[in-house]
Amino acid sequence: MEKAKLLYFYDPLCGWCFGFSPVIKKLEQEFKVQIDFEAISGGMVLGDSVKPLSEMKEYLKEAMPRLEQMTGVKFGKPYLEILDEGSLMLNSELPCIAMTVYKSMSNKSNIEFASALQSTLYEKGINLNEIENYKTLVENFDLPWEVFKSKMEDPIYKEKTYQEFQMGQKMGISGFPSVVLSIGNQGYLIARGYRPENEMKAVIEEILAKELLPSKSD
Repeated sequence: MEKAKLLYFYDPLCGWCFGFSPVIKKLEQEFKVQIDFEAISGGMVLGDSVKPLSEMKEYLKEAMPRLEQMTGVKFGKPYLEILDEGSLMLNSELPCIAMTVYKSMSNKSNIEFASALQSTLYEKGINLNEIENYKTLVENFDLPWEVFKSKMEDPIYKEKTYQEFQMGQKMGISGFPSVVLSIGNQGYLIARGYRPENEMKAVIEEILAKELLPSKSD
């Protein structure tokens, strides 16, 4: 039977995905022998939804303490400063294009790259709408910056990114994070929103045992 695949539908601007990042990274380390992991960009904030951070400030200030308490992540001081200032535009497009380019250039974990994108914003407070701001991140993943930058500016990678958005829409993914475990022709939605690591591990192990082990009647 073909190897199981886990699809992690996320968005770089999704705060709960930032909170879920340690969970999905641990799961990849735990199950990478049995399961291929892939981060799928969601395109959460695009077009008419693009807005300044100031418009989300009250909601975020209320939600962030609960998110930190539930997940254990911490929003960095630089991010809190740009949240207070409020002029940063929320736009998923460029960081999602960065993920598409990363996938085209590296066979290493794109789960790790998704986490690093979110850390760039939510811990370091760096504006992900400016291509030059990706240089350090890209070099930290041992990729040639000039090639990466050129691809980010190439319309074909924008097109590929929007095709990825459509993939989630066709699968009925309406929120982030969402996780689908696919084995053969069978798909299991195993997370819609944040879910703790112990619960995720238990459900993955249960599905693997059901799908991959021979039944007693065999």
